[in-house]
Amino acid sequence: MQVCPECHGSRLSPAARAPLVLGINLAQVTAKTLDALIAWLPGIGPWLPADMRPMAASIIGELTGNAQRLLDLGLGYLALDRAAATLSTGERQRVQLSRAVRNQTTGVLYVLDEPSIGLHPSNVDGLLSVIGSLLDDGNSVVVVDHDVRVLRQADWLIEIGPGSGSGGGTVVSTGTVEKVSDDPASRIGGFLSGARRVEVRTPVTPDRVFTEGRIHLETAPLHTVHALSLDLPRGRLSAITGVSGSGKTTLILESLVPALRAAGGGERLPSHVRALDAPGVARTNLIDSSPIGINVRSTVATYSGVLDDLRRAYAQTPDARRLGYKTGDFSFNTGKLRCPTCEGTGQISLDVQFLPDVTIVCPDCHGRRYAPAADDVLRPPKPGPGAGEDEDAGALSLPSLLALTVDDALARVADLPKVHARLQVLRDLGLGYLTLGEATPALSGGEAQRLKLASELGRDQRDAVFVFDEPTVGLHPLDVEVLLGVFERLIDHGATVIVIEHDLDVIANSDYIVDLGPGGGEAGGRIIATGTPSQIMDDPQSVIGRYLREDQAPRHR
Repeated sequence: MQVCPECHGSRLSPAARAPLVLGINLAQVTAKTLDALIAWLPGIGPWLPADMRPMAASIIGELTGNAQRLLDLGLGYLALDRAAATLSTGERQRVQLSRAVRNQTTGVLYVLDEPSIGLHPSNVDGLLSVIGSLLDDGNSVVVVDHDVRVLRQADWLIEIGPGSGSGGGTVVSTGTVEKVSDDPASRIGGFLSGARRVEVRTPVTPDRVFTEGRIHLETAPLHTVHALSLDLPRGRLSAITGVSGSGKTTLILESLVPALRAAGGGERLPSHVRALDAPGVARTNLIDSSPIGINVRSTVATYSGVLDDLRRAYAQTPDARRLGYKTGDFSFNTGKLRCPTCEGTGQISLDVQFLPDVTIVCPDCHGRRYAPAADDVLRPPKPGPGAGEDEDAGALSLPSLLALTVDDALARVADLPKVHARLQVLRDLGLGYLTLGEATPALSGGEAQRLKLASELGRDQRDAVFVFDEPTVGLHPLDVEVLLGVFERLIDHGATVIVIEHDLDVIANSDYIVDLGPGGGEAGGRIIATGTPSQIMDDPQSVIGRYLREDQAPRHR
């Protein structure tokens, strides 16, 4: 595939590209972002002949209204000719939401799956306004979300829980916001009323922010980001904030991270990075929410490194010795005990004529990946320093053990210190509900982020920088508390933690904030405020500071 040499990707014929308005053609107009379009439209009226201005005013008014809804939803950085297939799930959902308001439907049920994901607090206001417009038109809206600001606007709440995985699946509380807030069974109620806050750590005082050192970065202009000079504290938690399109990705993911990695590897800095001073930084870890591979053979047990130890433990059992099984036989990738039907993947692909292949659970092993012979090798749990109340439970085969959650498996491996320690880390990361045999490509973005971190906890991190790209996506406030606890553990071991984030709870728990903006696209790309949370709340230039003040203010019901 290559760009069309005739239209250069604009999709327009020469005739369509010929007319000019204010000196540019249709292809150039559609290449503009929504922010740039809004700024360009007012100039059309005065440019046109007087007799055409009334008609133009009507068209421009309607176009401006449609574009403004998208701006309110935080999409001002999108170009008009952006291919729909390249939009993220959240971006696509917000575009569809704006179109629904424009169509002025009535009597339609809209189901929105976490529409606040990736939204700056200022854009959440726009989201709530759009939802209100749908309701005013006579529609019904069901929202699946964790954002407390969104939940507080609901007419009726249904809370599912109380835990995750097998620990959830029941209706915990239902009712109005006031009723759920007062329900002792509710786990979100305290956050709704303001009686409970996410306060995991105490940010350092302004005079202590840079006592552990600093990372200094200077960049040339890139994309819509101006030339910047940035200092970030070592050994602290820093939050990078700003509306969508304000330059967070350009500054951190396209400038700081590649510069640190280049410096650590003795390579040349990126061409747009003018200077970097980061003494003592040898490792830079980018922890994003991308899936952990696409290989269905990758599981929680294999990725965390416990399966190899478990295979060795089962190979040493009396049953394995009697039957002549070695460590390699317990591999569901190559071992003789893997299911011959699915070859250890736990699923098979059906060839459906004239249609895409259909993947189903293996009918023979039922997703367990092993042949029935693997159940002939049992390993009784043995007492250990971490043994729990289930230590006298019956013996289990390896397939049965892999079917357990991390929480349930802990008591079964108390005599295997290495395995037990790794599973304990997963529990500490809030992943105790995952099953050991769960395929990693099926994990959510937040689960993938925390699983990637598992091998990093507990070791010295004084030479390491960890960069997280919106780690709270899809997280309940209680999960945010767990995540902040993970950050604190990394910092306790000397790490420098940098998060690109919109979540007010994470920002309020940070030691240092860098606020970019004030807007997105051409209206952004500058550092408008820096400091501790208290300093940012007092800074009139800060956009996020206003929302922090509102969020941290006492609530009265």
